[in-house]
Amino acid sequence: MKVVKTEEIFLVTSNEVGKLAQITGVIAQKNINIRTICAYVRDNQAIFRIITSDNLRAKEVLSQDHNVELKEVVLVELPDEIGQLHKLGGKLKEEGIDLEYIYGTTSSSQVATLIFSSNDNEKALKILSNL
Repeated sequence: MKVVKTEEIFLVTSNEVGKLAQITGVIAQKNINIRTICAYVRDNQAIFRIITSDNLRAKEVLSQDHNVELKEVVLVELPDEIGQLHKLGGKLKEEGIDLEYIYGTTSSSQVATLIFSSNDNEKALKILSNL
């Protein structure tokens, strides 16, 4: 299991048709690859959480039209197997780690990638690094 602390781009903007194309187009035009993305709407606001191949440059270009923050998150790569997320969640529960949010995906390489933020990312990083 690979566990690392990283940052994600956090952006809140108006919810409009084509907003995904607009945000991702700005990033692509600078030849920056999007590695993970989570996007959803809450209270008519589009919320994006993005990890790229160059978060600092992506933040810089997106900041020209949007209020953008870099937020600390934990990225976990684990086997794409039944029960792995349950094991991870159980260990965090045992140690009193409260998840604020989590998102993820799997790929053809049999690896699941999860990104989360918690009430104590540093402690979560240490706990999961020892699994």
